[in-house]
Amino acid sequence: MINSKRIITISLILVLLLTLIGTGTLSAQNNRLDIAIPGRTQTLDPGFLQRVLSEWPVMNSIFNGLVKYEPGTFEVVPDLAHDWEISDDDREITFYLRENVQFHRDYGEFTAADVKFSFERIIDPEANSPEAPSFVQLEKVEIIDDYTVKLILEEPMGRLFTSTLPFNAGLIVSKEAVEEMGREDFASNPVGTGPYQFERWDVNDNIHLSYHDNYWGEEPEFKEVQFMPMADPTSQELALQSREIDIGQLTLDNFESIQNMEEFEAEIYPDLAIQYVAFNTTRYPLDNRELRKALRYIINPDDILIGAFAGQAERAYSILLPDMIGYWEAPAYDLEEAGEEYVWNLLEEAGYPEGEGLELEYVTDATEERRMIATIIQDQLSDFNIAMDIEALEVGPKIDRWQEGSYDFTYARFTNTVDPGYNFQWNLTEQIGEWNLFHWSNERYDELWNEAETIIDEEVRSNKYIEMQKIMDEEAIGLWITHGVKTPAWKVDLNPVFSPDGVILPWLVTSR
Repeated sequence: MINSKRIITISLILVLLLTLIGTGTLSAQNNRLDIAIPGRTQTLDPGFLQRVLSEWPVMNSIFNGLVKYEPGTFEVVPDLAHDWEISDDDREITFYLRENVQFHRDYGEFTAADVKFSFERIIDPEANSPEAPSFVQLEKVEIIDDYTVKLILEEPMGRLFTSTLPFNAGLIVSKEAVEEMGREDFASNPVGTGPYQFERWDVNDNIHLSYHDNYWGEEPEFKEVQFMPMADPTSQELALQSREIDIGQLTLDNFESIQNMEEFEAEIYPDLAIQYVAFNTTRYPLDNRELRKALRYIINPDDILIGAFAGQAERAYSILLPDMIGYWEAPAYDLEEAGEEYVWNLLEEAGYPEGEGLELEYVTDATEERRMIATIIQDQLSDFNIAMDIEALEVGPKIDRWQEGSYDFTYARFTNTVDPGYNFQWNLTEQIGEWNLFHWSNERYDELWNEAETIIDEEVRSNKYIEMQKIMDEEAIGLWITHGVKTPAWKVDLNPVFSPDGVILPWLVTSR
């Protein structure tokens, strides 16, 4: 005889299972977090980071530094170093390292030799590390013993503890792994001491991490993490709602509607980044300063904020956030206030009366938001008879164009840190062909940056950075648009932890 109660019970179980599969709850049961990142990761070698948004969350899960930011704050606390001493002249910092910390994949114990290797390879001129300016005053690293290491500086470093050591340049790699694999292979097979170890980079460019069984710190609840590249917040929204991901970013247009759904939570975080229009100052016709000045009036950041950011992001008047050392507010360059006649005169002085014959090449990302920004700028320029050709590229080709300088102007977002030295370093002469998107060189700017790097006194440092900003403004090298916001959203059954600027810390995520 068929037991009807048993059939009903089995049916209920099947329904429950199908529901769990449909909602993605089985992902949590399988102990994996699926996290969206805004685009493909280029490298997982912290000394050669290229895209902070898509690379830092992964690197931060794989590696440790001597120090770190306390979760949820920008306060610097011990990490691989449990203590340190600073000499009276601020030129020698002795770190006392944790013992019995193991690298991933049986690469042995972390020691002072790995610290020396990690930092000195960045300052090696032949390595051509983009992070070399982060350690600009580092002379050498001296090994005292296996668990004691000393950083010897040529001059004091004002940002050593605020941005160099707790950010990617300060992450420690396995000396043995890098030397065994070579730098190129290590970039796609990283070995650190963090809570998660690298497993694979699949055909969809998803990055898979798993819990490091010998991790020296507190064991995370979720033993697997999958980082999934999704360039547009719209695609992340859809993936979140279809349960393909657990954590992602929202568009500002849809933020409130998704935030109000019972199955999700979301929050707006201030962004440390700067988004800006960069003029290529060495390429005709934008090697003409009067033309660049005219464009600063024609390009209206407020239109961009309304059209591309739903009016949710505030306008930036500085490369720095208002509460940072060295903040200086640049003029607004308001077209309505200056008057169109003034701008027509600037164009005539530049050799383009009535804007005639002026055609500009604009390079941007192939994302919905960046295409919209490009269209807005294109429309603004057309009011002054200026033609603009838009090239929307994927990340790799776009970076190639940036570094070649084969464009007239572009739109970029650079992640800043809490120390201005990091933020200003990308505009140095030595960064031309790397990350100086203005392709601009100014000897006085370079001098001021180097001087500021050796100063501990905040007021003196601040004055150096203010002078640097005035030089950039006088040279009309670009236009600050916004610092932006981050809009993370997550499934309601999770308790995520973010940095103050909205970057997820996967090893601290718990379930409700």
